[in-house]
Amino acid sequence: MTPDLDRARRAVEEYLRAFGLDPAAAALDRTPDRVARLGADLFAGVGVDPVPDLAASAVTGAAVDGPVAFVDIPFRSTCEHHLLKFAGTVSIVYLPGSVAGLGAIVRVIETVAARPQVQERFTDEVASALETGLDAVGVLVSAVAEHDCVAVRGPRIRGASVRTLASRGVYASEPRAAEARALAGLG
Repeated sequence: MTPDLDRARRAVEEYLRAFGLDPAAAALDRTPDRVARLGADLFAGVGVDPVPDLAASAVTGAAVDGPVAFVDIPFRSTCEHHLLKFAGTVSIVYLPGSVAGLGAIVRVIETVAARPQVQERFTDEVASALETGLDAVGVLVSAVAEHDCVAVRGPRIRGASVRTLASRGVYASEPRAAEARALAGLG
């Protein structure tokens, strides 16, 4: 989908007017255009399936006997409830059917993160993409993030984080789940 930047710009102008601000004022003159372009970046993952690119980057037949852990990958996303940022890190453990380059895994995270959503869905969609795209025998994804909606409205607390987990395949049950949690640094 190609974003309609002109429509977004007009919507931002109207939003500013709704709060008694003049979008033509010198301080806000280019703000509607900036916010429209920002929206195109923040929501670039809408309608994009990360699995085909991940699967295309996979190397089948690679001799891998054990799990792969890729930890503390930074991400940022947008809360669908308030359109505020949540950001943190993702840690992944997967038992591969095929192996992908680390950059391909980062692209999955970036694609899934570039959508308005809740953290629980983000974690789940990353796990599903890795399971499908890498034909993984097991996947565990842990996301830890701070949410601006908690920090700037409502309770207004900073420093609190949310951890979400999603597991698939052999990592969905013990004892293999404990192995994956240890590799992800979850104890």
